[in-house]
Amino acid sequence: MRTLTLVLALLLSTSQAQAVAGNGTGVVVTGESTLQPQLAAQLEMWLTEHGHPLVSSPLPPEAISTLIDCFVIEDETCARAIVEKRAKADTVIFARIEVSPGTNGMRDVMLVAYWFEKGHEAITDRRFCEHCTDQNLRGAANDLIAALARAGAHGLGRLNLKTTPSNARVLVDGQSVGVTPLSQELKPGPHAIAVELDGYAPQSREVVITSGESTPVDVPLTALQPRRVPVLPISLVAGGALAMVAGGILIAVDEDPSPTGPLYINNTQPGGIALAAVGAVAAGVGIYLWLRDKDSGPTVSASRDAYSVGWFARF
Repeated sequence: MRTLTLVLALLLSTSQAQAVAGNGTGVVVTGESTLQPQLAAQLEMWLTEHGHPLVSSPLPPEAISTLIDCFVIEDETCARAIVEKRAKADTVIFARIEVSPGTNGMRDVMLVAYWFEKGHEAITDRRFCEHCTDQNLRGAANDLIAALARAGAHGLGRLNLKTTPSNARVLVDGQSVGVTPLSQELKPGPHAIAVELDGYAPQSREVVITSGESTPVDVPLTALQPRRVPVLPISLVAGGALAMVAGGILIAVDEDPSPTGPLYINNTQPGGIALAAVGAVAAGVGIYLWLRDKDSGPTVSASRDAYSVGWFARF
């Protein structure tokens, strides 16, 4: 029996520690029971879409009951103390639904919500939905939670990013978030923005987001220029080199005339010299033209047995 009691005590203390140490945002909805699931789902959807990690069941049932009693006696300090001590989320959205009959058989709905963030004063706001349909209720809920988030101690700001041309991929703090034009809510503070589009030079910016404000950013993209292949210099150098090789061969096979030799000889030296000279001129012109190209230059290499001289170019 003592062992069981000790285990239960350990589990209880662990549960309480987790409740205090948790983070994220939780939603608690009270009031008209038929509308509670719809409102809770709408608030949680908005929070998820805007980057708030959700915490399910942020308060135990008895704490919610105490929280409701605090609002009955209109003691906001009491409510804040419950959140500070018992919530397992850093932020708790407490919403209350009040329904009254409207005209033409329609109902009027009042939404009252509190944004409790640990370490900060509570923020409250409300929205009235007259002749409230499901669609109108969703709109009122979105307006309400957006206003609370903007007013919160860590309310979000909005990045409005455009590029010319559009449809560029956007990375925020290293994470892909979509393509331009882009409207994205971000936490306040500096963010690293990178923009990428095939055929264009990548761009990067550091943008400072301010809570409750929109920050417009327009990024012009510069098209990458295709590299030009120096066809003429290459042709002149290659053709000149071949001509010099051919001229060298003609010089090598030249036959000098002899008084006792045959009547007909292969006197190829003059032609070889001329061909080699033409080749040297052509190669020289090609090298000159190539020198003027910033993407090319001479290269020299050496080993134990040989040396080589050449030219490099980027294509």
